[in-house]
Amino acid sequence: MELRHLRYFIAVADELSFTRAALRLHTAQPSLSQQIRNLEDEVGTPLLERTRRKVELTEAGTVFLAEARLVVAQADRAVARARQVAQQGRATVTIGFVPAAEIRVFPAILPRLRLRFPDVNVELRSLPTADQEEALQRGEIDVAFMRYPVRSADLTSEVVLVEPLVVLLPSSHPLAKLERIPPEKLDGEPFISTHPHFSGQVYSVVEAYFDAHKLHRNVAQVATNILLNLNLVGMGLGYALLPAYAASLTSSAICARPLEGEPPRVELLMVSRAPPHPAELAGLFELVREHVAPE
Repeated sequence: MELRHLRYFIAVADELSFTRAALRLHTAQPSLSQQIRNLEDEVGTPLLERTRRKVELTEAGTVFLAEARLVVAQADRAVARARQVAQQGRATVTIGFVPAAEIRVFPAILPRLRLRFPDVNVELRSLPTADQEEALQRGEIDVAFMRYPVRSADLTSEVVLVEPLVVLLPSSHPLAKLERIPPEKLDGEPFISTHPHFSGQVYSVVEAYFDAHKLHRNVAQVATNILLNLNLVGMGLGYALLPAYAASLTSSAICARPLEGEPPRVELLMVSRAPPHPAELAGLFELVREHVAPE
């Protein structure tokens, strides 16, 4: 089985048309059809159901497609890394992250990673949680610091940080006089919500907290990033429930207060493809485990 067979199959599966797939691959349709038949013969089972009107994946084809994508992505990544090292003489670790990692993880590990692997180039990519998993599977990043959920069974994850949610309030808000905020005091107050695509588990944990305490959500604005969320709070438009690291980003217009009782908590995950890993990436994992306290 050759990589080109997998690429041909992925193209047909994406297009669900031999004609469109042949155009995409710049090859003749009869040749493409023959390559797919050869692939099915080698696999030993039909991967596609063909009729005059449509092309569909078989159940086996659906499973094979997911694995084929991983193989091709890994092969492309291997080629890219080899070329990069040949051209630059340096390996690269590409890290996807959400802001919590930037504040709570990177200061502890990146200087140490540079000392341990001085010739390694580190690339940082700020990405929403929902986009990091796809970037990992495509081989665009080597490790993701992200929130739950992790949907793919092909990825490994571990919790590296657990933080309570805190209340971020305009400094002029009456509740700012309290040392701790009872949850019932938030009922009906203007609320700056997070967008689930960008905040991952934070959104679902906040929603569960509201439900558990039977709090009315008076959503004034929905923020798509942490700085917008804080700016909206600083403008006096409402309060926010955010991980504790956000308190370090506040201005004098904002105050942070813990919740009364047991606050909800959110986890930061370190997620990667399954091993084996290059030495520099394995070294990064070790540094995180050694120098970042989960709580």
